[in-house]
Amino acid sequence: MSQFRIAAAIALSLSVSLAGCAKGGGESGRKVEFWTMALKPTFTGYLEGVIADFEKENPGVKVEWIDVPGNAIEDKTLSSVSGGTPPDLVNLNPDFAQRLASKGALLDLSKQVPKDVQRSYFPYAIDASTVDGKLIGLPWYLSTQVAIYNKELLEKAGLKTLPGTYRDLAAQAPAFKAVGAVPFIPNLGDGNRILELFALDGVPLLTPDKKQAAFDTPQGRDTFAFWTGLFTKGTLPKEALSLDNREIVDRFQAGQSAVLPAGPQFLKQVRENAPQLYEKVDVAPQIAGKSGKVGVGIMNLVVPTTSRNPEDAIALATHVTNAANQLAFCKLAAILPSSREAADNPFFTTLPATASVEDRARKIAAEQLKRAELLVPPMPHQSELKKAMNDALQRAALGQLSSDEALKQAAAEWNRILATP
Repeated sequence: MSQFRIAAAIALSLSVSLAGCAKGGGESGRKVEFWTMALKPTFTGYLEGVIADFEKENPGVKVEWIDVPGNAIEDKTLSSVSGGTPPDLVNLNPDFAQRLASKGALLDLSKQVPKDVQRSYFPYAIDASTVDGKLIGLPWYLSTQVAIYNKELLEKAGLKTLPGTYRDLAAQAPAFKAVGAVPFIPNLGDGNRILELFALDGVPLLTPDKKQAAFDTPQGRDTFAFWTGLFTKGTLPKEALSLDNREIVDRFQAGQSAVLPAGPQFLKQVRENAPQLYEKVDVAPQIAGKSGKVGVGIMNLVVPTTSRNPEDAIALATHVTNAANQLAFCKLAAILPSSREAADNPFFTTLPATASVEDRARKIAAEQLKRAELLVPPMPHQSELKKAMNDALQRAALGQLSSDEALKQAAAEWNRILATP
């Protein structure tokens, strides 16, 4: 979704809002329209219970819950904002939320959410929800990757333990190739992934003032050369460049890759789709880069500026994200809480006597929360920057440019984009 399209939509939204005010507006009733992302029907009972509790605690407030498919939430949110009929509370990722906030489409919650409530979340989750000093949303659920690996393939490749870094794992490629597999397949088709891999190596993406690219350095060139070299050196087939997440999981389930770097929720998929493989699977901490950083994925709840009932929307956001409700949600889904109190619950810190691989994955993922960070904080013009880097990655991986030339071109394109108002 382009910056221009967002800007045009927000401008129209504000004009519609102002037109409404000119007509007098008035009380619209205490209804909160709440949009979630792909939670029905699996979590219908849970959300209905959370909403019923909120309505009981807030007499006179009615919540209308609408669940939106994950691949439609951005377009639908933008359309509703541009049409002057936004939801009062909506579930978005930090990247898209930042783009809306940069156009003035989201409320600043800094002064409306009590400080003790803000302190109840992991600090990095609050930081990831803060743009230019404004709190643009409350963090909801989180996820950290673990290494899901095929024990049988590791044994066939002569490995007793799983290497802890991408470089050490890639060095074992010949041993995996001998048994008809590759060590792993990076999800480079994901827009943010290559940017996250820079961050895992401790390479800054932007200068401190966020006005220039900062990755065209010896350290950055080494990181870029490692990942493009996986393809030019034949460690990975070039077709792996274009695999989406589902295809990467399929390849792991077919025994074609030894390690699946993914959230614990993917274990359920392996259990259901490949039960014979599931018996051979184990888990380990997130595969590391040079920095030892641990990445985390974050989902937010945000309130549009043109919400018709912002006070009750904020109250609902704090209710949905409180420790008790987050813990109950995490017990139903393989996700992690943004609430520090919920993360300290024994559900995350201890293992049952007969722990399953999914129990172990949950504990590992939760332990990582205490030192996790959002590897790629929201940036201005982020979608254009991601495209420029992904284009450079493709050109270098396909041998059309040297790794250094492609990275230099990416830096020049980033500087051009960042100079655009």
